[in-house]
Amino acid sequence: MKIKNIEASTLFEYNHGLRDHYEYKDAMFTNSLFKDFITANGMKSWDGESTKDIICLEFNYGTRSYEEEIKHIQKIARKARIEFKVAKNSGSQLQLERQQNKKKKIAELYRFALKHKDDYDKKTKEEIRTLFYNDGVSVEYLTYKKKGEVKRREIIHYRMLYRSTGKAKKGSCMFIRDSLWKKAHDFLYMGIKLPKHNAKLVEISAYAPLISSAIVGRVKINPRNILILKDVDTICKTNIVSVETDERKQCRAVPYENYELKSTLFDGQALIDTSIFPNWGRGYVLLRQHFTKMAAFCADIQGFYRDYFGDQYESATVIDMFGNEHFVKDIQLITTDNACKWLKFQLSYDYWCQKVEENGCLFGVVKTAHQSKLGDV
Repeated sequence: MKIKNIEASTLFEYNHGLRDHYEYKDAMFTNSLFKDFITANGMKSWDGESTKDIICLEFNYGTRSYEEEIKHIQKIARKARIEFKVAKNSGSQLQLERQQNKKKKIAELYRFALKHKDDYDKKTKEEIRTLFYNDGVSVEYLTYKKKGEVKRREIIHYRMLYRSTGKAKKGSCMFIRDSLWKKAHDFLYMGIKLPKHNAKLVEISAYAPLISSAIVGRVKINPRNILILKDVDTICKTNIVSVETDERKQCRAVPYENYELKSTLFDGQALIDTSIFPNWGRGYVLLRQHFTKMAAFCADIQGFYRDYFGDQYESATVIDMFGNEHFVKDIQLITTDNACKWLKFQLSYDYWCQKVEENGCLFGVVKTAHQSKLGDV
């Protein structure tokens, strides 16, 4: 579904009357469990192809002060004068007309800057981000008649919703229409209320958007049929070279002998039973749900339990890390606590199960294995 990806600095200047348009490009609001939820809970779209209810903002630039704007105009004016002389000497009437038009445009920019001298507000991209995160931002949409006249103006106010781990690298962020914010926020955050002091802001900002990850499919798993076990750490002594920084912030390689190196064996891994593994999957599926991420490898869990328990299979049980008893015949997936990020926020097993059940027990499949470009190697 198409959404607008807007450069925040140009939107800031547009809203302050310093631009006649803001810069944007088309982006995609990808398929996800979050998209399923918000579509069913009020998000409007045009034939399922585009929506104004969600936008993406990028914070790549700051804004200039009045003095900086004048210097910028003077710089392009100097360059334009050189280009005008080149065009004049070339004898090309077309190039000369282009440079004359550019000269007029620069003059208009200069007059505009003088007229709006008091409207310029220098801000860094970080300051714009903070402003939009705290106060939200309004976006004006214009509809034009065939002759270019403005037919209709629509202003929508948006609030910051989340930064996905991928988008965070680029400093971009998803904003949503005011009226949808509470529903969307409560869904993403599972209703978690952060304390005023010592809140885990970094952690929740990273884990809440997991359910908004782009997916290629879905698989239904009863959360109460998931066996969650405590992960296993192993420690071995070995010789290592540690890269460290000294008091001058310089990197240096420091060798250590008999260093105790810890390794978590099943970090983020899971086994998924063949009975529910999607027939289009190849070997494993990368799963997402509320505060949950795991790489689930296809395995015959039930076949193993039948062989292991024999005649006791129908009544055999195992205990998970929370002390809950599970019939082995019901277990569809086995994973460890490291896949369950909700544990970092002191949520109970039953509460998480309830939230997954509210979502139809569907887990999003981010990806599966695919054939190598090199063929069978």
